[in-house]
Amino acid sequence: MNASESSVENANTPATTPPPPPVIRTAPPAERLSTTATLRRCILWIVIAHVAGTTSFILGFTAGEASPIAMLLGITIYGCFIGLVDSSGGFRRRLQRPFVARSFRVGYGLRLAICVVPGAAMAVDMFPGILAVMAGELFQREVGFNVFASTLVSTLVQGTLINIAILAVVLFAWLLQVMFMEWKPPVFDARACADCGYHLETLEVDTTATCPECGRINRGLNERRSWIDRVSWPKFLLVVIPVGIVGILAQGSTFLLFG
Repeated sequence: MNASESSVENANTPATTPPPPPVIRTAPPAERLSTTATLRRCILWIVIAHVAGTTSFILGFTAGEASPIAMLLGITIYGCFIGLVDSSGGFRRRLQRPFVARSFRVGYGLRLAICVVPGAAMAVDMFPGILAVMAGELFQREVGFNVFASTLVSTLVQGTLINIAILAVVLFAWLLQVMFMEWKPPVFDARACADCGYHLETLEVDTTATCPECGRINRGLNERRSWIDRVSWPKFLLVVIPVGIVGILAQGSTFLLFG
């Protein structure tokens, strides 16, 4: 093949169109989550609250002066409350501010890490627990609350005090980041599948594309959802509940052995 034939063949070969690049956008202002997403977060935080409150529950149960049902109810109420706050639009918009989301992960991650260390959870919860018991006894003596009501008050007071301490850690972590780190706003690929993150080259604003990896039908440019929102209900419950049970058993066993 001579040079002229080669040039003619190349001229007749259609050019390959490069795939469209990722559409990188900053996250839009967060809105209040749907009822389904809120319910999932309430369940998640209830499980987390029960795992974190295992030591206090064992101490109150072995003391014999508190109502176990009231303690469980108080922990459930507090977990549900945090789940509702976590799903609110105002709180989610605050998480988009510089370093705020990371600071909350540091604070509540440290709280869960303390539960793993033998004796640490009891030491951290002791002072809030004493104040909570005093508050319950005050209501029982001055207002006439029965054991159930006073235990419920004590549980809610202790949860409030512990979360105030966690928020202090969150504030400290935020201050450190503001002073010593540079903020870079998070970005996302708007052509990524909302479930698995697979880059969809043909996805545009007014188009629909089926993901070849997971089969999800993506309509228009989107933002990938978190794991808690994109998995099915059975998978969500089959992961969260067993992990919570294992966490409760592990923390209870650690406390009974080393506490």
